[in-house]
Parts: sequence; C-alpha cells; structure tokens
Amino acid sequence: MPDLINKLSTYAALLGVIGAIGGGFYAWGEFNTRLESLENVSYEATDLSGINKEIKELNEKINDRVNSLGVSQDEDYQELNTVHNEDYQELTASHSEDYQELQETIRSLAGTVESLKGDVAINGAAIEFNGAKINELKAESNNPLLN
Repeated sequence: MPDLINKLSTYAALLGVIGAIGGGFYAWGEFNTRLESLENVSYEATDLSGINKEIKELNEKINDRVNSLGVSQDEDYQELNTVHNEDYQELTASHSEDYQELQETIRSLAGTVESLKGDVAINGAAIEFNGAKINELKAESNNPLLN
C-alpha cells in the first residue's frame, strides 16, 4: 500500500510539472501571437521630401537676402532674422498636425512595448522555475535511496 501511495504521488507531481510546462508554452505562444499582430500592423510613413525641398528653398532665400542686404548693420540682421522666423513659423504650422499624429503613434507603441517587457519578464521567470523543477525531478529520479 505505501508503494502505491508513493507511485501515485510521483505521478501526480509529474503531471503537475507537465501541466506547468504546458502552461509556460501556452503563455509563450500567446506572447508570440501578440508580437506577430504588432509586426503585421503597417503605419503610414510620412513623406518628408517636400519639407526638405521647402527647407532648401528657404535656405536659398535666406542666403540671397543675406547677400543682397549685407549683414554689416545690426538693423539689417534683425530684419533678416525676423523674416526667417516668419518663414519657419509658417512651415511648422503647416506640418504640425502630421507631427502630432506621429507623436501619438510613437507614444502608443512605447506603451505597448513597455507592457510586453513585463510579460517577457514573467514568462522568463516561469521558464526558470519550470527548469528548476525539472532538474529537481531528475535529481530525485537518479537517487537510488528513494526507489
């Protein structure tokens, strides 16, 4: 009768370990599914070629004005600086909506990545725990005094 109880407890422990390992693999699969769903999401890329072209044109205008005005006097320099600031403000106002959308997307992705880091840490700890349990069971099965 004691042999039967020992064998049943051994089988129950083995079933528990197998269930825990299966649970770990299930959690790992769910994690991979979440990652795949994030990888398949496509975000619209913002085309900045027009902005770069506008910046080059503005720089050319500024250089032309600097050359035509001759920046030797402080008043001329202040006037040139004011014109440059107005052009820059117009450019940033026209593209601020795209910038805000991009910032919101980046914040959303950063939050998602942070939550996934926690899931990875939990799964890593579960895998380490299951590995320790497996090693413990191996040690018990190799012990001739327990058989």
